[in-house]
Amino acid sequence: MDYRHITVAATVILTSLTVPAFAGERRAVIELFTSQGCSSCPAADKVIGELARDPSLITMTLAVDYWDYLGWKDTLALHGHSNREKAYANARGDREVYTPQVVVNGIAQVLGSDKAAIEKAIARTSAVADPLKLPLTMTVADGTVTVKVPAANDENNSGEVWLCPITSETPVGIKRGENSGQTLLYTNVCAAGSRSATGPARPQASACR
Repeated sequence: MDYRHITVAATVILTSLTVPAFAGERRAVIELFTSQGCSSCPAADKVIGELARDPSLITMTLAVDYWDYLGWKDTLALHGHSNREKAYANARGDREVYTPQVVVNGIAQVLGSDKAAIEKAIARTSAVADPLKLPLTMTVADGTVTVKVPAANDENNSGEVWLCPITSETPVGIKRGENSGQTLLYTNVCAAGSRSATGPARPQASACR
């Protein structure tokens, strides 16, 4: 499974609904894997909040659950987010799974609290055409979102379209664990996504209400 293409497809569909799109321009995809039980994460959560104000970026917060045993169960965490982070590490071949981790354009991983490193990764990965090469057509009418994906050049390829609901801001009061006593603000929090279409390289169309 090529998570680079899933990332671009899912987030572009979603963000087109909430943020004015720039016709013909690419938008870098920034995914932060974070945890309410990690003392190093609040700094990264703040950085994502700052980057979310940049209209050229698509930012997502994905809370993981593998630190829940430390004394505080993350109220936003999904096990699927932990699996996604591991899948990225397997695809890269570096086995780097930690918090706070940012994955940029589905290719590069950097420390989530290092804004300069994130910006460098954006510049570096944006020069690579393939991960951001999938054009989508989306229309919204009568409460229905319709997404069309063009056919691939290779009929042996396959892909998926995912729709991921996002909450723009979510404050959480932490009562136990490493961040006990803090109220943290999470930006563009990703809830459980749903797969709207999957199949071979022929053109795909999916709709949801």
